[in-house]
Amino acid sequence: MTTCKIFYIFVLMINFSTAMEYMELNCNFSKYILNYFKHNEKYLLKLEEDKTNISKRDLKMYGKAIQSHGEIVIAMLEALRSEERENYPSPLMDVNLYLNNVSGSVEMNFKNKNGKFEKSNRKLNLLNGFLMIHKAMVERLENCVNNICSDVSFDEVFTNCPDFNEMKDYRINFLPRVVEKLKNRLSKNNFRLKDERLNLNTSEVFRILEIALKNDSRWDFHPKKLLYYDLMMGHQIFDERNLTSDVQCRKLPEVKEHRALNVLDYFKFAPLQYKCPDDSYLTLFDIFRHMKYNFDSKQLQGYQELVLASTIRPILILVRMYVVFLKKIIIFSKHFTNNTNRNNLNEIYNNMSIIGSIIIKQIEDFNNLSLFKIQPKTYLDNLCNDIRNILNEERSELILVMVSNIMKYTKSFFDKNKLNKYFGIIIDVKITDDNVHILYNELAQLVDVKLTYLFELEKYSESLNTINNTRSINDLFFKNSSKELLKSESDIIKRLCSQNIYMEVYNMENPESIDDKNTCNNKLIANSSSKLNIPLPMYMIDYILYI
Repeated sequence: MTTCKIFYIFVLMINFSTAMEYMELNCNFSKYILNYFKHNEKYLLKLEEDKTNISKRDLKMYGKAIQSHGEIVIAMLEALRSEERENYPSPLMDVNLYLNNVSGSVEMNFKNKNGKFEKSNRKLNLLNGFLMIHKAMVERLENCVNNICSDVSFDEVFTNCPDFNEMKDYRINFLPRVVEKLKNRLSKNNFRLKDERLNLNTSEVFRILEIALKNDSRWDFHPKKLLYYDLMMGHQIFDERNLTSDVQCRKLPEVKEHRALNVLDYFKFAPLQYKCPDDSYLTLFDIFRHMKYNFDSKQLQGYQELVLASTIRPILILVRMYVVFLKKIIIFSKHFTNNTNRNNLNEIYNNMSIIGSIIIKQIEDFNNLSLFKIQPKTYLDNLCNDIRNILNEERSELILVMVSNIMKYTKSFFDKNKLNKYFGIIIDVKITDDNVHILYNELAQLVDVKLTYLFELEKYSESLNTINNTRSINDLFFKNSSKELLKSESDIIKRLCSQNIYMEVYNMENPESIDDKNTCNNKLIANSSSKLNIPLPMYMIDYILYI
């Protein structure tokens, strides 16, 4: 740990234990960002007023200008960092996901009045994109300030967002210089104002933010890290706005002889419990595609929990395959009388003990990656104990009972995390003289595959642990509030099953259509995790990336 970080934590501990409580700091930051959005609103409304004459350059200038505070918001989240808190400070995180999204662009294409994405009137659609997301962010910030922060004492010198536009001319060409001054007021030590009403020298809130701006660990809060972007994209560099790269298209794992060529695909393409019209299952990667431009911090938190649950899935699939095969061997051997083949069967049965020990070691190694806190670690520890009990038990009747308990134990994990629990042909096929060795070899090979999986996953342990250092993820199951995103009747499911959600915009063949009648209702459902939450427009439903 660097000296800077030690000093930073020391300062925060002093502040949190005396005058500056977490909520007070959060509220002051939220009010400043609210005032920042309202400050920029004048320029946005001026663009709307002159919409018949605006150029694409004007709109791009606005988008670039409002992002000037992207790093400021990240520093605010750093100052509020808490590994003990379950939730991110919302709506500051919503703003972060918007201003610093993975494409580096805040240009979003909205539907026209007919509810369709189209090529014509692209300038107007882009303007509407800015207006609608701006309105949603302001409403969320206002709700936070007026409700959650109603009893908080504000540092008015800090929360004030001064208007440096002396001419009060809010044409867009004046905005870049103005927001640069606003940014410098918060980020440059030598930028101090003569007007004492705007001078931050005595501001406690500013002092904490200033320390956070110097801390390199603030970048843990960049959306690319919060979304496990490098892990999901395999460290490959893509231009998110280049459609020819297929980066926005639906993907499925490369498979050879029923096995994924890349072992991490067992995690990245973990199938969920939702079927698409083409009979394929929705995958974790499909959810990632949606989350890239979803600016709802509550759903971000649910996605992170789903990612961690999906890392466990390949291990549990192996466990389920192991105990089911063991059960079938036991039942099969009871009706087996051929002495020659019985010797072979006994050899397989004995080898199952060795495989069981290997699986226990794999689970322990997986737990030692420190990806999880108490509940998930305990779950995996208990699973190891259950397998040990099977290995130590000689009575087949009790082994079968233990197998049944493990199947129920793991089924609960899959069901509550909306993950598909199917684990291949072993569950479907009846053991015979002809196939017993084939099935055993299949199981033995998958044990080796999972060993490779753990080795590859360990390469990304830093990425996975970064998120654990930004909030407390102690749950074993995907949250109910985030499950709303995956309601089987939701329009999001329909969109995620589409091969290319950008088809409609660029008039490609076979454009996907969607029933827009229930969009508003679904949107309200998906964002109803708190009474204080104002629904945000939804990616793939209300807007897509402007390309």
